[in-house]
Amino acid sequence: MDRLRRAALKLALGEQPTEDLPMTAAEALADGLDSPALVELAGLSRRDPPADIRDLFVDAMAELGLPLPGVEDAWRERMLGAAEGMLTGSLTPYEASNEIYWCACHLERTTTTTELVHRFTGLWSSWEDWPDERASIERDMQLATADLLRSHGKQVPE
Repeated sequence: MDRLRRAALKLALGEQPTEDLPMTAAEALADGLDSPALVELAGLSRRDPPADIRDLFVDAMAELGLPLPGVEDAWRERMLGAAEGMLTGSLTPYEASNEIYWCACHLERTTTTTELVHRFTGLWSSWEDWPDERASIERDMQLATADLLRSHGKQVPE
């Protein structure tokens, strides 16, 4: 399911090559997922019309109960994924802060997103400007990230 969800997020953000979706569908079938549209999609070629590939992907997601996210939701989910990645160690604090900043820049302008952009821009640039203070700045990045996750009702990984 994660494989398909990642593809759906990337598709919503214009980052998913449509021609790769048949292979993604085949891998999802191998993972044990199944739906009529997913089977049909897995049987397509990279050279099939992109509109046909995309339509089947959308149908497969709907059959599996995973409708495509909108652009705003996709950016938010990507941002929260980066935050979780920092706290679980799959991303460095610097990488995750950069990604959080980048995603927040694409979200609808609100007081909250503007504050996020400023907070993570400050942390990110401080990390670059003061190499001797990086350990302290990384702790601040982790605290800011935990606050971000909590503000979205997410559990903070230990």
